[in-house]
Amino acid sequence: MILIIFILLPILAIVIRIGSLEDLATLLNYQTLSSMLLSLQTATISTTICTVLGLPLAYIIARSKSKLIQILRFSVAIPLAIPPLISGALLLNIYGDASPVGALAEDAGFRLTQSPFGIILAQVFVISPFVVLTAAAGIEKVNINYEYASRILGRSFAMTFLTVTIPLASKEILAGVILAWIRAIGEFGANVMMAYNPKTISIQLWEYNALGGLKLVIPGVLIVLIFSFGSLAFWFWIMNFRGRRMSSMITLDINDD
Repeated sequence: MILIIFILLPILAIVIRIGSLEDLATLLNYQTLSSMLLSLQTATISTTICTVLGLPLAYIIARSKSKLIQILRFSVAIPLAIPPLISGALLLNIYGDASPVGALAEDAGFRLTQSPFGIILAQVFVISPFVVLTAAAGIEKVNINYEYASRILGRSFAMTFLTVTIPLASKEILAGVILAWIRAIGEFGANVMMAYNPKTISIQLWEYNALGGLKLVIPGVLIVLIFSFGSLAFWFWIMNFRGRRMSSMITLDINDD
């Protein structure tokens, strides 16, 4: 109960404090809304990239019997062990304007820093473990005999992966994707190193706090909380719906027998 109170007390306190009309009016501030929109757009792109590239990698990690596969698992987990500001510095070293990669990008007509590209690069680096590791944990729980049966019935490896493995591991996969998306929206450390401008919502709120203190920050915090809680509510709804559906299917099978 002490831990639950510790978690919920700041949330309740911010909701109570937001009650004044003066604070609510600042929710329509153009800078706050545009930075939130940028965060939503880049977080969605970053999470999509991590999902498309991460699910096959998660399958390899989950199904490979090689002892060397632990190197892959360790490599994927590295961003979790690095402080976000350090992650941003590492990315800036390889993608910054002074780097060969950054110079090539600038010659091609775009910058990898101080642009939405920089935000996406930072987000992908930070959130990729959430998608890959949770998906791998889910795939490991899937009985491989279902995949063998699908292949015997004539489905290709890709179709088996898409229609058998992913649906059976969907609980963990969806959890990782949602957590990654929420994490990407709130990313600050790596973003501020890679792309201070254009400002994501976290950087914008940090600037507001420097200019006017907590009073200017609270409305933006409320916007982020709405999206975060909405995402968590969606995840819990999906999990409950899936649980009820599985229970119904089991009941029907028992009745048929």
